[in-house]
Amino acid sequence: MQRVYMPLQLAPTNFTQPILPNWSFNLFNANLGVSSNAAVEQEALEKVGSYGRQIGHLAEALELIVQRLKLLESKELSQEEKDVLRVFLGDVSAIRQIKAQTPKP
Repeated sequence: MQRVYMPLQLAPTNFTQPILPNWSFNLFNANLGVSSNAAVEQEALEKVGSYGRQIGHLAEALELIVQRLKLLESKELSQEEKDVLRVFLGDVSAIRQIKAQTPKP
């Protein structure tokens, strides 16, 4: 079969048109890993909070422990171990600042 190309095209070659530009619909959930008990994870997310919230609570608890035990002043820790704690505390502080500057929904 021979194709004929015309210099003038009267009909569009593409019939698709976005209905709502710049909108997205999430029809799929990403599975980030295998859970030993998905029902427990789902209930924890619904009743306790998101993973971010749970990690935030852990971070605040660890921050309190570091401060109360005065681990940064401890002679039992090496400088490298104290640096690890300082990085951690810096992250906790940075997140606290982001939360303070972000309007609540």
